[in-house]
Amino acid sequence: MRVLVGEISSYKAIVVCRFLKKNYPDLEIHAYDYKRFSNSFHTRFIDKFHYVQFTNRNDYVKSLSKLIEKYEIGNFIPVHSDFIENLLYNKQCFGNSLSYLGAHDEYLKLHKKDQLLALASSLGVDIPKIYNSIEEAVCPFVAKPSDLSSSKGVKYAFTQNDKERLLKSKLDNYIFQEYVKGSGCGLSVYASYGSILKQYGHKRLAEYPVSGGSSVYRTIFYDTRMNEAAERILGAVRWTGFAMFEFKHTSDNRIVLLEVNPRIWGSINQGLQQGVNYFEPLFGVGKDESNDKQVCTYLSPQLYLSLFFYILKGQFIPILNFFRNIGYNRADVGLFSDPRGYLSVIFRKFLK
Repeated sequence: MRVLVGEISSYKAIVVCRFLKKNYPDLEIHAYDYKRFSNSFHTRFIDKFHYVQFTNRNDYVKSLSKLIEKYEIGNFIPVHSDFIENLLYNKQCFGNSLSYLGAHDEYLKLHKKDQLLALASSLGVDIPKIYNSIEEAVCPFVAKPSDLSSSKGVKYAFTQNDKERLLKSKLDNYIFQEYVKGSGCGLSVYASYGSILKQYGHKRLAEYPVSGGSSVYRTIFYDTRMNEAAERILGAVRWTGFAMFEFKHTSDNRIVLLEVNPRIWGSINQGLQQGVNYFEPLFGVGKDESNDKQVCTYLSPQLYLSLFFYILKGQFIPILNFFRNIGYNRADVGLFSDPRGYLSVIFRKFLK
């Protein structure tokens, strides 16, 4: 069987390809990217690379659908959050290669933060307080684009001056919610029609940027309340596919749902390293590479920048954790094990 993964300069795509190559050696792994440097710099864990050119989102969909038809791709695994909605909206263009994912309207119920939080609240899931407008919001609060993933476009107001500055900004299609102080944690799943088939819980040990950024260092964490919240929401939506539920674990022991990413997520390597095979429902049982030891995964070189800024802020716990776990740390993409893949992750930030 042939599988297509992309964009391959994304560290998430590299992690997926490495896992598939090691656990399913009979798969023929194709990868694509629209970054020009990817022709020369891409991970070694693929069999064939395709450079994709496009001028708009419709061209992007057409180019990939032609690629899938030409090479008779069995499963298409996109990881770029900016295009998932377009791909699912045009799901019929990709034959059966996206049959392991749910429908576009189901995706929106999880992806759109306003729809998700309204649904979660109706199901009794603990969520932050939601304000009807920025004027009504009480500091500290967070302004989030309702339809962007991860930390993109997120703005914080910790003081009245912060709020005044945001009031002068153009914040269309934003939601405003209580800032929840606590440790970031998450539950990552593959589900079928709302039933969880594979799952893994983690907590954040470091972020970049260091305040409200993406996870760059993680370890294992479980709380049954995360499972309960995910089961209620997935059951109501009947979602099929990947999803990562983001929570905050507060000092008074609340587990508060922040958002859901119904796609391949940034910390996927954490569960894969611990032996959780999210891809088993797609490809069957792979090689048994389960790891009973606790593993901490990290994104390099972003983690090193993160630790530097934590030190500047006088926060030393993340760097102490990194050295305390030195024997259990595993990079998402290794400089020495996959040098061209590692460079592609860096180039992705700066080059076309």
